[in-house]
Amino acid sequence: MRMRFSVWDNPESEQVLRAMWMQGSSAALIADALRTSRNSVIGKVHRLGLSRTQRTPKAAKQPARSNVVPAPRKSKPRPGEPVPFLQAKWFHCRAVLDLRGKDGLALFCGQKKAIGSPWCAKHRRAFTAARVP
Repeated sequence: MRMRFSVWDNPESEQVLRAMWMQGSSAALIADALRTSRNSVIGKVHRLGLSRTQRTPKAAKQPARSNVVPAPRKSKPRPGEPVPFLQAKWFHCRAVLDLRGKDGLALFCGQKKAIGSPWCAKHRRAFTAARVP
């Protein structure tokens, strides 16, 4: 039967770990040097209670300032206002008005539509009354 030995059975491995850790080497780099896994190195560091007190903390990044002016936000269409054709949402009335938007496209009514209908209550009454003979 073959016995498996851990890399940590060798006292030199622990010395190498301590020295490289205090120099700021990454766990992956130490693992490559000791021919073991990164997780094994991290576990041993925690068990030994090692810390990197000599390392300076990273400075907080300052947001980069630029001369670029953000684009103005597009106004969201609200129920009750005429809505451009391409900005109509699921709740807007689909009755087409005789008005045109800035882009030249037709405008929808924009009121909240009635349940089960593509139109608001006002346009639903108008359109259903027109169909009755």
